[in-house]
Formats: sequence, C-alpha cells, structure tokens
Amino acid sequence: MYDRYRGALVGLGAVALSLTLGALPGTAHAADTGQTSRAAETPLSREGYWPLEAAPGGIAPNVQADGLPLTLNGDAWIYHNEDIFGDAALVDQGDLRLDGDGDWAATSAAPVGGDGSFTLAARARPAAADDRTQTVLSLPGSHADRLAIRYQAATGKWEVVVSTKDKADAPQVVVTEEQALPDDDPYGVGDHLAVVYDAPAHELRFYVNGQLANTSTAADTTSWTASGGLQVGRSAIRGEYFEGTVDEVRAYSGVANTTMISQMSALTGLPDL
Repeated sequence: MYDRYRGALVGLGAVALSLTLGALPGTAHAADTGQTSRAAETPLSREGYWPLEAAPGGIAPNVQADGLPLTLNGDAWIYHNEDIFGDAALVDQGDLRLDGDGDWAATSAAPVGGDGSFTLAARARPAAADDRTQTVLSLPGSHADRLAIRYQAATGKWEVVVSTKDKADAPQVVVTEEQALPDDDPYGVGDHLAVVYDAPAHELRFYVNGQLANTSTAADTTSWTASGGLQVGRSAIRGEYFEGTVDEVRAYSGVANTTMISQMSALTGLPDL
C-alpha cells in the first residue's frame, strides 16, 4: 500500500512557487538555493510535535516535553485504525478528523510567535477541493493571521498567506504552489505542507511533499508576534474551517533545512525529529 502512495508522491515532481506581494513595500526576487545552506545553520528548537494518535479527554498530547497540548473543539475527533482491513490513517494509526462545520484543535498559546525564524508543518487531506477556502494551520493575532496555510478555492491550490501587520486590511505575502493540485483522494495520503520563515535571510519558503523548487525573498516587514494559539483546521480570524484529515503537526523555533523537511514528509511518525 505504501509503495503505491510513495510512487504517487514522487510523481508530483518539482514544486513551483510564486510570490504575490500585493501592497507589500519592497521588492522580491528569486534567491539562489545556495542560501539554504546558510539558513540551515540557524539553531532549531522543537516547540511542538503532535502525532494525533489519541486525544484522551479531548486533549491531543505534545510529544515535546513541557510542550503545549492541542485541545479539540466542536466535533473534532481522533480516528484510530484498530482493524488491518479498515481505512488507513494518514500516518501511523491515528489522525485528526474535521467536518468543516465549526471543528478545530488549538493550543492555549502560540508555540512559535512569528517574530523570528520558525518552521510549521502538517500533513493534510481535504475531503474535497471545492469552492470553499479552507485553512489547515494558522497563527492568529488580534486582527489578522500572522501566517496561514490553506487551500485557496479561487485558484484550487495550496497557499501560504502572511499578514505584514496585525491589522485587518494589512498587505499580505502569498506563496502559491503552482503545479500539483491538492490530493483529495479519500484513500490517499494527502499532502505534506511545511513553511519555513528565515528572518535573517528575509525568506519565506513553502514546501509541498518535501519539495521546494524556488525560493523568493522579500523585504522583511512581517516580524510581528502572534498572540493566539496555533489553530489546526481553521483561521481564528476568518473561519475557513477545514473539512478533511490532518496529521503530524509540528512547530519549531528556527529554520529547518531541506533534509529535515523531507524527513518530516515521511509516511511514518518520527518522534525524535
């Protein structure tokens, strides 16, 4: 089974990214991939790893010692495959199921604030890539999302959105995956989505299924601090509830390099990563 899935992921090929700056001051240009070697030297600190294998009492534990747990809200629930003939979870035996109607999970505070370098990642499979924009992960402020990873209905593609200020009408940086469409096969493994923000390099990088084909650099006007907890399955600002399955949620302070992102995208949980 995994051989078939692994072949599908390899078939995605290189991921092309485009950077849309809207009203953002400054310029953007494609950066030489050699810059990633400098960024990889930034020390990493894992703030959260939620494998979503269980949620006793509605609380999904954090593997990271003293890390914040995820609290399930609405009708969110953890699916656990107890039958070898049953539907497989996205990774290992369990995953988070959301119906898109007021369901989400969240930490009580932000595991990473966004005022410095950070890495966020999750595997997600939408129930349907339809006419509803749906957010997989977000870090909210009071009036805007510091960052959101979402399915954009207008384009039918995955994208990352960064608000340059904590204001409702703030300019946004948008990074869109241009080639592979979201995998909404109900028997598939979805897509692994990872965002790296490298503050010293002024780089925002979006990886899909462990692949990065292009890196864009913009003037750094986005280093404000998120004030709310990590949201899984919604934007606390705009709603945009996610209907589908989420697994393997991770948060790091610092910059994960391409090798580490590739390891995160594996179809086996890696608690020591």
